[in-house]
Amino acid sequence: MKLIIFIFSLIASSSVYSDYIRTGPVEYEDCFLIVCGFKEVDSYEMGGSLYRFQKRYDRREITEVVNNGTMCYSNTVRGPLYSKGKRMGSTNEIRFKCRLVR
Repeated sequence: MKLIIFIFSLIASSSVYSDYIRTGPVEYEDCFLIVCGFKEVDSYEMGGSLYRFQKRYDRREITEVVNNGTMCYSNTVRGPLYSKGKRMGSTNEIRFKCRLVR
């Protein structure tokens, strides 16, 4: 009986725990009037402290995956973004190259 429960838990956990790994730099969309482009950032501010972006994202943290599953969009970071200690801007959505891990 324990063997059956163990096998079931392995099967269930592999189907439930699929996530994405960030394989490229994090970018945000920066717009000036009607001209928009993506800029690279390396950290974000929360509660007065700077944090680096995580490497692994749960599928619930990813809002959209495009380019044949190689570009992920996420709303996990809200607020000021930084590149090499310099404030770049604020956003509600970031994007990065990613791959699905099963």
